[in-house]
Amino acid sequence: MSRTSHTLHVAALIPANVSPADIIATLHNHTNCLTVQSLTCGHEEVPAHDTVQSDPYFAPTSSAPPAPLKSYEVTEVITLVPGIGDWGKKTIKFFSHFQDTATGLRTRADASMGVVLHAEYRVQPGGADGEVDGEGEGIGYAEWVLAEEVTVECSWWLMPLVKGNVYKAHRDMVRKLVEKVIAEKNAQRIAMGTGAY
Repeated sequence: MSRTSHTLHVAALIPANVSPADIIATLHNHTNCLTVQSLTCGHEEVPAHDTVQSDPYFAPTSSAPPAPLKSYEVTEVITLVPGIGDWGKKTIKFFSHFQDTATGLRTRADASMGVVLHAEYRVQPGGADGEVDGEGEGIGYAEWVLAEEVTVECSWWLMPLVKGNVYKAHRDMVRKLVEKVIAEKNAQRIAMGTGAY
């Protein structure tokens, strides 16, 4: 069957009072990414499969050896038929694989019906326009941004459903991750008696 792919680019400004290292550390704690994703309702760490470890997507981008993979069995609730509440929802389980990188995180999810999703999260320098490649959305000026590039691949006839669920799951993830770091830093400052930002 003919396969097709779709790529989504999203980004969030990293405020000046949050360091790139804080965001990268948050990404390297995989539970953060798994819990801010709107469709996910559970996850459990499992051994990484050999076939995933040989995926070129996880190959090193420099002379350094590749970081090890961590794999999780993820449970999500997806909407198959909108507008009819729980009757139109289905619970699915699939494997998701995470690899820490120097600038963030790479992930691959292998869902049912041959759906494969690759997502890369990168902390990168911002700019005067702060534009995210591919989406044409100006996000304003920031010295640093957290960008996510998601590519989903599946059968052409599944793409409308899959694409809708990818947008629902990923459109707010980077913003929620940055907000999580800000909330944690504020809680630390309040605990130390120095007040929130």
